[in-house]
Amino acid sequence: MENRTPRYEEAAPSFPTWKKRLEEAEKNGQRGEEVERFLQVLKAVGSPMIDEDAVHFVYYDPDARRVALTGELTQWGQTGMPLSPLGTTGFFYLTVDVQGPARVEYKFIVDGEWVSDPFCPNAVDNGVGEQNSYFIIGDLREPPELEQVSGIPHGEVEEFDFQSAVMRNTRRVYVYMPPNYEQAKTTRYPTMYVHDGGEYLTRARLATVLDNLIQAGEVPPLMAVMMNPGERIREYWANDDYARFLEQEMIPHIDSHYRTLDHREARGTMGASMGGLMSTYLGLAYPHLFSKVGGQSSALFLLHSDQATDLRRRFAIPRSQRVEAKLLPDLVSKLRAKVAFYFDVGKYEPQFIPAHHQLVPLLEAKGCPCLFQELVGGHNWTNWRAHLKDLLTFLWRDSLPLADEPPPARDSLPSPQKQPDRPTTVEPSVAQDGPTAALQQQGWSPHIERAVEDGQLRYRLALPACDPQDIELFVVSNQLIVQLALPDPGNGSAQTRRFEQVVPLPDGVKSTGIQARYASGVLEVVLLLSKRISARRVPIQGV
Repeated sequence: MENRTPRYEEAAPSFPTWKKRLEEAEKNGQRGEEVERFLQVLKAVGSPMIDEDAVHFVYYDPDARRVALTGELTQWGQTGMPLSPLGTTGFFYLTVDVQGPARVEYKFIVDGEWVSDPFCPNAVDNGVGEQNSYFIIGDLREPPELEQVSGIPHGEVEEFDFQSAVMRNTRRVYVYMPPNYEQAKTTRYPTMYVHDGGEYLTRARLATVLDNLIQAGEVPPLMAVMMNPGERIREYWANDDYARFLEQEMIPHIDSHYRTLDHREARGTMGASMGGLMSTYLGLAYPHLFSKVGGQSSALFLLHSDQATDLRRRFAIPRSQRVEAKLLPDLVSKLRAKVAFYFDVGKYEPQFIPAHHQLVPLLEAKGCPCLFQELVGGHNWTNWRAHLKDLLTFLWRDSLPLADEPPPARDSLPSPQKQPDRPTTVEPSVAQDGPTAALQQQGWSPHIERAVEDGQLRYRLALPACDPQDIELFVVSNQLIVQLALPDPGNGSAQTRRFEQVVPLPDGVKSTGIQARYASGVLEVVLLLSKRISARRVPIQGV
């Protein structure tokens, strides 16, 4: 009598086990029975089957001839990664190693047709590829600021259609007004101009995020002008007509119909993909309009001549010498005003990363605060909305003048038509525009000393008659920022005004381990010589 070890079912079915079972069943003439069992397993546990870092994609169709995987792992390539047939069982499979944590969207290409994974329990309409399947490795959760919270004040969103004479089209616009906007009749607000606005409102839940961040005090009460595109690729590809539409039509309309702070320090712009490209271009070429830029998965590679040519051919866009002339180094070299930039990009969109690595150091060398993050994610709204808090808090927290502070002198804000030859910062490392200029007009100009001692960089700033509690100190990228809240001589001691000194830091400065001490009218700041992009509040000890 044959002694056979009885077969048992795994508590956690694995694909290698089932692959072996199907191969044996095909040899023994029991293919149909094992195929039905494995189909039941897939219906129960779903696909892909994940064993630690090994992700096993499985597709079943006895009539299929070629099956491939496309998605964020392949940058949504048209051919994809081929799946291998598992004998004549009708199953196709592909195993990919994915280092977690990760959240990855994908589709199958079956004989030329793109289809979702029928056994995958996770599906999302993410605006890229319509309905996509996705899987998660590790503990990745949506951040709490994306959830609407009852019991806190909520802003309101007005919407209207705006007809542009410049662009010769009409677009839908959604305006988020922060909580208590209607009650605070004399308050004016900073404004963020958002590209692909309808999708940021619905897919990214921007209004909910703003409600929660404003309630938590992580950003100031802020308006958001969320604009739909008319002709997206044409408008967002570093288009000067679109910039003129914003400057001559949209911004004046918003400033005249809503209680905004109508100067560039209180105005920012943001977007994703092509919208991030246009936002970056606006910050570089039109800094008199915007002082803050947020870009998520920004298509900056379009401002490289070789890649721009390839993309123009793919999208059948007419050749334009103006587009080819707009390259990142040239744009940065002409920048004459300080603009803060936030960028993030997912590791599953590697073609987006090199242009950021080129741009960020150029901006930092110009004295522009930058934060660049390479994230676990891809080119989708799930990734972008998960980092809205990072974008908004970096650009807006503790960076705005008070609502009743007058705008800076227009002469200090260069336009594309007339740009002064002087740099934004001059020795001894003090910015000469914005709130600092207003402070100097009141006769206050601190003396700054710098010294390098034992691997440490020391700054000493003369700040006589200051309360240490009125001083705030930040390290943002390669800048040391000192902010003061001082009595306003024009309004009595009950009113205060905020002023700012910007001290550019040389390469090789580390923001961790920073020490600050205020005594006898002198603020002393000590930094280690090792560089890292960061922004954090530094406590100051009063003596």
